[in-house]
Amino acid sequence: MSIDTTSYYESLLASTTSATTTSSSSASLTSDDFISLLCTELQYQDPTEPVDNSQMVDQMTQYSQLEQLTEMNEKMDTLTDSISSLSASYGLDYIGKNVEADGYTIRKDGEDISTLYLTLAEDAAEVTLNIYDSNGSIVDTQTFSDIDAGTVSFTWDGTDYDGDEADDGYYYILAKATDSNGDNVDCNTTTTGTVTGVSNTDDGVILTLSDGRTVNLADVTYATQ
Repeated sequence: MSIDTTSYYESLLASTTSATTTSSSSASLTSDDFISLLCTELQYQDPTEPVDNSQMVDQMTQYSQLEQLTEMNEKMDTLTDSISSLSASYGLDYIGKNVEADGYTIRKDGEDISTLYLTLAEDAAEVTLNIYDSNGSIVDTQTFSDIDAGTVSFTWDGTDYDGDEADDGYYYILAKATDSNGDNVDCNTTTTGTVTGVSNTDDGVILTLSDGRTVNLADVTYATQ
């Protein structure tokens, strides 16, 4: 909520020697600014037409609301910081644990390639997996037929369309499943790994896995020692 100051109050504030800054938004007023406004208004009021009591009450109410909103914002900031710290502390409990999390990132390090898990909501006539490199370029496509509903694992062989070995690094796999009628089948992908680090970011608490991949704590679906 914001309350715009009128040009009348701005001129009053500008005429005082104690006020150094005039704001066009009441949200930037401090308690000193308000007192300066009130005193200046009383000082320059027309003796034959003194300030209406109801007007002063309205100003006091606006100032009270502003103070309450300011205090509320400060408390919300403190609460947010506390929740973030608590979440980060909670994330420390995952250090050393094996976790499963929603995601589609794998890592290739020589012959060591991360395993991706696919969960199908129903039987699929065809499942297509497109593998992309970190630049967003597609390097390989794998197609499978007649996959039963449930969870299956997939490990890429690490080669591109030409059969050449792909460079080491991080890759992203996007899956699409369809039934015998060509309709889409819900397909969720998850990754697994051992947590070796925790960090608090704007996107939430991030868990770093032993192979360098990262997952959001909010995406973790299972954890075990």
